[in-house]
Amino acid sequence: MLRKFTVASVVFILMGTLLSGCSSYVEYQLLQRAEPIGMPTTMPEVIAEAGMESRQFCMPHLGGCTGYLYAPPKTETNKSSWDFTMAFTDRTVNYQLELNREQVPEARRGTMILLHGFGGSKETMYLLADYYRFLGFHVVIPDLQGHGASSHDEPGFGVLDADIIDTLINSLPARERPHPLYLTGFSMGAVAAAHVASRRDDISGMLLFAPMRDFAEAAWQVSQKTHARSSKIVTEEAIKEGVHSALAHKQLQPEQLDLLQLLPAIKVPTLILASEHDKVAPYSYFAPLQSESIQVTEVAERNHFVMMMMDQPLHQQLYPWLQQH
Repeated sequence: MLRKFTVASVVFILMGTLLSGCSSYVEYQLLQRAEPIGMPTTMPEVIAEAGMESRQFCMPHLGGCTGYLYAPPKTETNKSSWDFTMAFTDRTVNYQLELNREQVPEARRGTMILLHGFGGSKETMYLLADYYRFLGFHVVIPDLQGHGASSHDEPGFGVLDADIIDTLINSLPARERPHPLYLTGFSMGAVAAAHVASRRDDISGMLLFAPMRDFAEAAWQVSQKTHARSSKIVTEEAIKEGVHSALAHKQLQPEQLDLLQLLPAIKVPTLILASEHDKVAPYSYFAPLQSESIQVTEVAERNHFVMMMMDQPLHQQLYPWLQQH
């Protein structure tokens, strides 16, 4: 009996040590600068040719600088098209949209602030921003903390980003940010959008693409897609413990990233676009938010990483909402 107890105890201690080590590794990774993977080296040239300016915004009292893209509307463009092909393990999908001025009469619609997700950058919002420009929006796309051209070494997890985004919006001349003002957020960028909207009284609407669910659960689901092999070693418990430790390091509480709690209190017209196929941000998770001010719309068969790829069905879900708001 003594021998069995001793062996069991050793195994328990070893498993506890492994779990602690894995969760510490997860915490470490979450607190590192997030460098986007797979961005074409020609992206700066593509962005410049499209008429978008790459700029830097610095505020010493906010702890540093961030990069952002700015572009005016495409008022002189009579037609435009978007074409993106994504190769999955079991199929290849093409997302395509063509629009002309008969379908979308040019109108001055205001300004759209676009906020990317965790591990992304301002460049990852380029195609969606180009679509908004054709609709008549000025677009502003900042890098979140710890991403892209931000000088911050650690991410702000959408919460700590609100100060610099809010200040950046206020710093722009009126001709570059005409009202009404809208916010678009993807994944964790939706958390940033909610915090920006909560502190301003001039936001006319929010469009949230695959907004992030509970951060710990979202991190676990992402790991299943992006790190399938290592997720067999790093357990769900370790990942979630690492997430909570990373938030504690930044002195944040999980509820500060919980959109189910944040959005109803903001009272800003909001469109949520989510797919049940997306385990990071499933439609059913956000469906209970459906209300007079929040519209939750299901997008068919999209995974998390292609939720922003514009095609005809997505345009037909998004454009009517913008016309009404």
